[in-house]
Amino acid sequence: MLDTNIWMGVIVLTILLYTFKWWLGRIRKVKVYRVSPESLKRAKEVVVRVLSLVEDGETFPLDERRLAYPKEDVKSAAKIMAYYFWKKRRQDELSRVKNCFVSLARFQDIGLDLEAQERRASRERVQLERELNYYMTHAPFSARRSG
Repeated sequence: MLDTNIWMGVIVLTILLYTFKWWLGRIRKVKVYRVSPESLKRAKEVVVRVLSLVEDGETFPLDERRLAYPKEDVKSAAKIMAYYFWKKRRQDELSRVKNCFVSLARFQDIGLDLEAQERRASRERVQLERELNYYMTHAPFSARRSG
């Protein structure tokens, strides 16, 4: 009787843990970036257009309508370029792309007052830094370099 209770407990706990793992897997979405010559060319086009806006050394908010692409598209392009420059060991370009990624926080809704724009930009900058750090500390960057 005692053995049966122990085994039933182990089975129920195992089922609960696998259910929890399945549930977490459905919540967490992982975006996979494919680096091909076409995606690299497109990413370069997107990032270059944003670099010209943010490489002025300033931190004041900019009108988000000045972005030619949605922020999510720019973030995806910057991640592709960051991986490419990391793989090619081009640290100067990699730091420019990192700066571009974080500088997306400068693009805010111009309809808000300046103080609200700055608060939102500050919160978004912290979030973008975390997102980029997470991306750069996980696959594909954490994989062993080859060649």
